[in-house]
Amino acid sequence: MAEQGRFYQPQDTKDAMRYVEKLFNQYKDAPLTDELLRYNQKLMVYLTGSVVNEAQQEGHPERAKTAQAMAAAMGEWVRTKALGRPFTGEMRHFKIVDPRQHVHVKNRHAKGHKRQPTMRKMMR
Repeated sequence: MAEQGRFYQPQDTKDAMRYVEKLFNQYKDAPLTDELLRYNQKLMVYLTGSVVNEAQQEGHPERAKTAQAMAAAMGEWVRTKALGRPFTGEMRHFKIVDPRQHVHVKNRHAKGHKRQPTMRKMMR
């Protein structure tokens, strides 16, 4: 019974890809070690093997292509880190994006919604 809660069981391929994305974003800034290389390779093999096959069985060929592109992006991360260059991107929506290009959305306040006056102002 204790073994069941130990491993993550994704519901579908998209859930598995989100989980791999979360894991990648956790270690992307860490120094490159042999252990980290093996872990990254393990995740890439998982994406290209299990996730791609399962996505095709689920009837989502575009998701299979996305998983392959995600594994290729993780391979680019290895090449960048191996050359000693800093990696500035992060994985969002299964792609590597530059965090500086994030679009900031402003909240708009509806006109006419003014703050209620305080009791002190009402008593004058």
